[in-house]
Amino acid sequence: MACFGSQRRFSTASLRFRVPRATLMLLGLGSVFAAATPIVSAQTSTPNLESDRTASAEKSSTDELIRELINKLGSDSYATRIRARDRLRLFGLEAFDALREAQYHEDIEILAAARYLIGSLQVSWSKESDPKEVRSILLEYGAQSESDRLGRIEMLGQLPLRVSVEALARIVRFERLGSLSRRAAMLILAQPIGTGPMANNSTTQNRIANQIIEVIGENDRDSSTWLLAYASDLRDGAYDAARWTKIVAEHRRMLDLGIDQELTGDSVVQLARVLATRAIEEGSREAADALVTKHLDLVAPDLRALTEQTEWSLTQGLYRAVVSLQKLHQHAFSQNAGLLYSVAEAYSRLDESATMKQYAEKAFNTDAFPERIAATEEDAEAGKEWSLPEGVTDFKLQEISIAKQMIARKLQDRGQFDWAEREYRRIQEYQDIESRIGLISRLTLALMLSEQLRHRDTIDTLAPIVERAEKDRLYDTRMRRWQINVRSYRCIYYYETALEMLEQDPVGDDFEEVKRLMQMAYNLDPDNIDVLIRMFRLDDPNDPDWKVTVEKQLRQNLEKLNRQIVGLQSRRGVTTNSSLRSELGKLYNQYAWLVSNTEGDFDRALQFSQDSIEFATSDADRSARLDTCARCFFSLKQYDKAIETQRKALKLEPHAPTMNRQLAEFEAARSKAMVEAATKKGS
Repeated sequence: MACFGSQRRFSTASLRFRVPRATLMLLGLGSVFAAATPIVSAQTSTPNLESDRTASAEKSSTDELIRELINKLGSDSYATRIRARDRLRLFGLEAFDALREAQYHEDIEILAAARYLIGSLQVSWSKESDPKEVRSILLEYGAQSESDRLGRIEMLGQLPLRVSVEALARIVRFERLGSLSRRAAMLILAQPIGTGPMANNSTTQNRIANQIIEVIGENDRDSSTWLLAYASDLRDGAYDAARWTKIVAEHRRMLDLGIDQELTGDSVVQLARVLATRAIEEGSREAADALVTKHLDLVAPDLRALTEQTEWSLTQGLYRAVVSLQKLHQHAFSQNAGLLYSVAEAYSRLDESATMKQYAEKAFNTDAFPERIAATEEDAEAGKEWSLPEGVTDFKLQEISIAKQMIARKLQDRGQFDWAEREYRRIQEYQDIESRIGLISRLTLALMLSEQLRHRDTIDTLAPIVERAEKDRLYDTRMRRWQINVRSYRCIYYYETALEMLEQDPVGDDFEEVKRLMQMAYNLDPDNIDVLIRMFRLDDPNDPDWKVTVEKQLRQNLEKLNRQIVGLQSRRGVTTNSSLRSELGKLYNQYAWLVSNTEGDFDRALQFSQDSIEFATSDADRSARLDTCARCFFSLKQYDKAIETQRKALKLEPHAPTMNRQLAEFEAARSKAMVEAATKKGS
C-alpha cells in the first residue's frame, strides 16, 4: 500500500534496527530469531550512509526470502511446503505483513498456510513497561475469541490515551483481524487534537506520536496508515485536512478497484466519520456533511449499519446525510420505525415541519399494535374492556410492546420527548401494571416526566402502581422478581406530590403536609438523596425541629457513605478490579452530590467527584459524574470551572433537562456575581 500525503516514512536502517529487537521481545525467541536474521551490531547504531545501504540491502534480502518461502507454501512437494512453513515461523513477526497479504492469495494452499501461520504467531500483547491496568486487560488476549478480544480493545479505549496508546497501536499493528485492528485505531483517532488533555501540550503530543510511530513502523495496513497520519497531526499540533482527504480518496480508489482485500467499505465509512468529526471541530460542518454523504453508498443495507449511521449523523448534526441515506435505502427505512423517526428528526432540524410530521406519523404506525375489538358481553362480565383480533397472541402483543419501549427510550435519549411519550402511552393502552413491560413503561415515563418538572403528570402515571402496592402487600414482592423496587417509585410519587404542592406556596396545614410527604418519601428510599437535598433546602422558621431532624438525617447518610467508601478503599485490588472500581465510583459520586448540594467539606467532595469520573464505565456514567463535578465547583463559587464542566456533561447528554437547568443556574449565578463585583468596584 502506498504512503499518502505528507505522512512520514522512515529509513530502512532505523526500521531494521528497531524491528528485530521488538520481535525478540514479543516472541521471546532470541536465539531462534538470531538464526533466521542477522543481528545489527552495536557499531552500526550510529547512522551513516554505508550502514543505511547495508541495512537496506539486508532488509530487501530478508523480504525477498520471505516472499520466496511464501510461494513455496504452494509447492507440489509436501516436504517443500513443510520446510517453507517451518522457516517462515522462525521469522516470527518480521513475516507478519507478507503473511497477512498472503491470506488472500489466489492459491488456496498458500492462503490456508498463511492463515495458519498468522494464527500461530506468539505475540506478547503486553510488555513489562505497560501500566498495570493495561497488562491486566491484555492478559491472554491472543487466546480469546473475536468478541472477547473486541471487549478487551473497548476496555483499553476507556483508559486515558497516554496510558493505552502503545497497547492499542500494538493491536493495530499485529491483530490478525482487520475489523479489530481498525477498531483499535478508531479509539486512538477519536482523541481530538485541539481539545482535551493534549491541547497546547507539544511534549505530550510528541510523546504519543513517537509511541505510535515506534510500534507501527512501516506497516502499511489501512489502520496503520491512519495512525501514522494521526501521529503527524500530533507533531504538527493540528488536523491536516489535505493529508486526510488524500488518504480517504486513495482508500476509496483501492476499495473500488479491489486492490486491497483487507480494505472494506465499513473501514472507509468509519474513516469518513472520523474526518467529519474533525471537520466539525474545525467549524466546517458543511464539509463534514459533504464528506459523509459522498460515501453513504458504502453503508451496508442492513438494519444495524443503517441505524448506526443515522444515529451517528444525528448526533453530529449532519441532518442532510440522514435524508440522503434514506433516499438510498427507501425500502429498508419504510419497514423500521426507528429509522423513520430518525428521518423525521432530521427534517425537524432542517425546519421542514410538514415532512417531519409525515415521517413521525409513519414511524408511529409502523409495527403498530393491532386495533382493539369491543368486548363481548361474556368478556365484559369477566372484567375485560376489549379483546384482540383473532390470531393475535399475548406473546405477539408483548413483542410489539418491547419494540415500542426500545424506540421510546431512544427517542427520549435524543430529546424527542413528545414522540417518546406518545409511544409510552400507546404501550400502556395494551399492557397493564400486572405485566412487566406495562410496569416498566409507566415507570420510565414517570421518570421522564419528573425530569421535565411535570409533577401532576408524574403523579397520575405512578398512581395506579402506588395504589396497588399499598392495597396488596405481596405486589412489591412479585415486582422484585422482575428486579423492580416498587418502594423507590412510591418514594417518587410522594416526593412529586410534595413538589406539586410547593408550587402553590402552601401555608399552615398544607405546608405541614408537604413536610410529611417528603419525610415519607425519604423513609421509603433513603438512597434517593435528591429528596434529602430538597428537605435540607425547605425552610420553616416556625418549626426549628424540622431543621434539626433533617440535619441529623444528612449526617447519618454521609456517615454511611463514608463508611462504605473507607471499606472499599481498604480492600486489596480496588484499582484493578472493575466491579470494585465501579462501586467505589458510585459512592464517590453519591457523596459528592449530597455534600455539594447541602453542606460539608466541599474540597473533599470535589476530590471524590473527580476520582469518580476516572472510574466511569460509560458515557452515561461520565456525564452524570461530570454533572456532579460541576456542582462541586459551583459550591466552591468557581463559576467558570462549573460552567465548563457542565458543558462537558451536556456534550455527552445534550438533551438532559436536569443538566440543562443546572447550566442555566450556573450561568445566572456567574452573571449576578459579575454584576455585584462591578458594582462594588464602581462604588
